[in-house]
Amino acid sequence: MDIVIVCPTGVFMIEVKNWSNRFANNTNSFSPYEQTERAGRVLWISLQGIFRKVRVTNLLLSVKGNLEYNKRYRSVFVTNLDKINYFLTSKQTILSEKEIKNIVKDLKGHVTT
Repeated sequence: MDIVIVCPTGVFMIEVKNWSNRFANNTNSFSPYEQTERAGRVLWISLQGIFRKVRVTNLLLSVKGNLEYNKRYRSVFVTNLDKINYFLTSKQTILSEKEIKNIVKDLKGHVTT
């Protein structure tokens, strides 16, 4: 997980990639889509203990803007630097200030630098 955002519009797990199309499609390790999906699932599982109704939105942020949506990974939304702010702010408010504080408090125990 590169970035986790907890805000009134939800919990967003963001995996940032600055990969070329060729590297993304030919890597022998997990694809950026699979990495994003797995990280989002880990975050969702870790939050279930304190906030059962939480939904984690998985975002693959393509710095180069060259990665496209992959229908094999329907839970992974692909965005770029030009659209990320709109994606995060255009959604309906679903979390209260108290819920945000509780989620952030729980996540602080899992943060590494």
